[in-house]
Amino acid sequence: MNTKKTLPPKLQQKQELKKQESINKVLRAIHDIKNEGRKVSITTLVEFTGLSRSVFSKPHIRELLVDYGYTQKGAVTDNSSDKKKTKKSSDKDKIIDDLRARNANLERECQLLRGRLYILTSKQ
Repeated sequence: MNTKKTLPPKLQQKQELKKQESINKVLRAIHDIKNEGRKVSITTLVEFTGLSRSVFSKPHIRELLVDYGYTQKGAVTDNSSDKKKTKKSSDKDKIIDDLRARNANLERECQLLRGRLYILTSKQ
């Protein structure tokens, strides 16, 4: 039993129109970016088109970018963005490790102070 529903024709037309509009925006943006002498990347395309970053993972846009040689098949983000994310992630990991070490030292110091306080209060 096939329970897959089909969309109404008007909705299909509207979706196809939106798809074409986004393709046209991307093509215009690529042209404009090249004319400005800038590097074509997902980040600059988002800036020029006003489309959200998620649009560039849609099959029709990804296929367009692959056809024009701006991304590899299966990749939708630019390498510089991936490198930045990796660096930020490793920086955050280092900060977290430093904070954990500091927290452990403070907990030890707190335990020592509790011990001293106990000794002082028990003498009286």
